[in-house]
Amino acid sequence: RKVDLGLDAAGYQRVGPLTEQVLAMLARTDGQLNMDDESTPDSIRIRFGVSKKAFKQALGRLLRERKIEFTKPGIRLVNK
Repeated sequence: RKVDLGLDAAGYQRVGPLTEQVLAMLARTDGQLNMDDESTPDSIRIRFGVSKKAFKQALGRLLRERKIEFTKPGIRLVNK
């Protein structure tokens, strides 16, 4: 028998808090962050403490909600 354990919240339960964390980071960095869906897993883990998959899910949600846009490299907060 095998048991999978994880320290992160499962599935999309982790995305809500992470989107808030990304928005807070953008607010502290004048709306620009030099990280995006092509950033390395290590840099994402160091900065946000999550997997690259979770980070990409959070960016996807923010993009769908039109709160961010990709600037290559990085992301930018969309002014409304």
